[in-house]
Amino acid sequence: MFSARAQSKAKSKKAATAVPTSYGNADAITQDELKAYLYFLASDQLEGRNLPSRGYDIAALYVASHLAEWGLKPGGSTTGTNGPLQPYFLPMEMVAREIVPAGSKLTLHGPAPAAGRGGFGGGFGGEAGAGRGGQVRATPFEYGREWTAGTPGGFGRGAAPQALDVSGKLVFAGNGYVINKTKTDPYAGLDVKGKIVVVAGLPAELAAQQAAGRGARGGVNPLGEACKDYLTPEQYAARNGALAVVAVANFQQLAAMAPGAGGRGGRGAGLNGPNFQVAKFMTAGTCPAAPLITAGLELTNALFQGEKLSGSQVFYGAGGNTKLDSFDLAANKTLDLKIAVKTENGHAEDVVGIIEGSDPVLKDEYVVLSAHLDHLGLSAPAPDGHNVNNGADDDGSGSVGLLAIAHAYADGVAKGIRPKRSILFLWNGGEEKGLWGSQYFTQFPPIDLAKVVANLNMDMIGRTKNEKSVDPNQTHVLVNPGEVLLVGPDVSSSDLEEIIEAVNNNYQKLKLNHFYDTTAPDATHDNLGPQPRGQRIFYRSDHYNFAKMGIPIAFFTTGLHVDYHRPTDTPEKIDYQEMQSVSRTVAAITWQLANSSGRPKLKEKLPEDLVKDMKTAREAGWGRITPVQAPLPGVPYE
Repeated sequence: MFSARAQSKAKSKKAATAVPTSYGNADAITQDELKAYLYFLASDQLEGRNLPSRGYDIAALYVASHLAEWGLKPGGSTTGTNGPLQPYFLPMEMVAREIVPAGSKLTLHGPAPAAGRGGFGGGFGGEAGAGRGGQVRATPFEYGREWTAGTPGGFGRGAAPQALDVSGKLVFAGNGYVINKTKTDPYAGLDVKGKIVVVAGLPAELAAQQAAGRGARGGVNPLGEACKDYLTPEQYAARNGALAVVAVANFQQLAAMAPGAGGRGGRGAGLNGPNFQVAKFMTAGTCPAAPLITAGLELTNALFQGEKLSGSQVFYGAGGNTKLDSFDLAANKTLDLKIAVKTENGHAEDVVGIIEGSDPVLKDEYVVLSAHLDHLGLSAPAPDGHNVNNGADDDGSGSVGLLAIAHAYADGVAKGIRPKRSILFLWNGGEEKGLWGSQYFTQFPPIDLAKVVANLNMDMIGRTKNEKSVDPNQTHVLVNPGEVLLVGPDVSSSDLEEIIEAVNNNYQKLKLNHFYDTTAPDATHDNLGPQPRGQRIFYRSDHYNFAKMGIPIAFFTTGLHVDYHRPTDTPEKIDYQEMQSVSRTVAAITWQLANSSGRPKLKEKLPEDLVKDMKTAREAGWGRITPVQAPLPGVPYE
């Protein structure tokens, strides 16, 4: 498998005195090399490279082993390492908090539930206004079947589960959102201190966004900025001394809670193991939130037994965006709530390698090239039994393109072709979880981000239109062979756009498609997605965390296709000629950026959303140089 590379290295020694190419050995990138790398990274044996997982660790080792062989400088751990590969890893401590169902208890003290607990019939909620002073009894509700911690099935809001043991009276607060611009305050006249807040539904703006199918990642919240322009029920509860929030489930959440739906128990481990998160991202910060649980039909029925509104009125009213008035629940109702949580520690890593620059001054500046090494892991078996999300295009293609560029640069150095500025190669982990790896790198950078000239990011660069690429999803845009979608320069840096255009016109001559290079969709730009914001591709890959740090960015992709985020994203469907052209182009642009006397500047006027995110990152202290921690327990070869 590696014979072609060995021959390449032998040839490079003979060509040590060869005249440098115009773009730093970019011509050395071959289709055969790309194919060999990709068939490894997208193999079933890596089990979809979920982060964290053994398959992802193997992928990280694979990349690091090549970087070590080619002589790139490690950009990761500098102390406590074991062997030659760990220094290429930038460790991220991971933590999984999982509910212990057997130890999680909920008991409602109040009127006896209506006959035939649960269901949408007459027994659901009973008669409004009946029984507020009736006999009190304790009714237990089973975790997973009648309630969950957080939101089931991954819907809506909810952070990692929190251990809890509280008891309190109850208040109903409509949808529970405080919204400044509309002067909405469902808590007027309510005292929530020491109580448990019950809510149902979403504000109309959020409900419409959810119905349109827009994901949370990269989406603009129509309510504005959390804790500044609005408060969620959990945020209001934490700020005002409430003990917890109980949210009435919607239809989608009820389906996820149903037996056999795979969502029972809320956030429990699935095919890809525990629900890990990055430990450093889990701090409460300046806007803490109270614990959230979701109530199924049976619990909703009991909560509103004999109240001003019945359970059915609350459930259907919330689903229809009906304004529901707030009120205190009956004084003889209290809720005992205990959530038992177990904690599991884990690890993940970015992979970082560096080609040092030759100029005594400019070598302290960097061009950062990035791609994400992770994918979605395992899924339920398809009819043919295949259950691995191979992620050949997403983002195996960008990862191996980055690896081939690193190889070309390393061979170039062996020939005496070295850039003036340093080149940092960054394989991010956890992009699919919410841009984790790039956030970690920019929030806790091992280098001075003020010295980063630009970030060039590759995500899905391996698919083009052909007779088999028919896609019923009209929001997907896929390029023709010899074309690439360029995202970012028109938004953030005209200087970078000029450099890219000049290099491309003088080299691979790809058709640069600016369809997604906008934050304001119009008749010819990003006009296919839910209006008015379209697909928001500018915000949806790792380059965006560099943009938030005021760094000019360019994102290269060939677009979305019918196999996006499916087990059918496999390496035999890749257009390797396209991958080669895009990889060579990115390598050439890198060479130009690394050797130019100046550096691209940001536009004076940037998108409002980006400006807000830049301000938030700055206020949160992102970008302060942070020593890389030693390898964590379980990091490969530990």
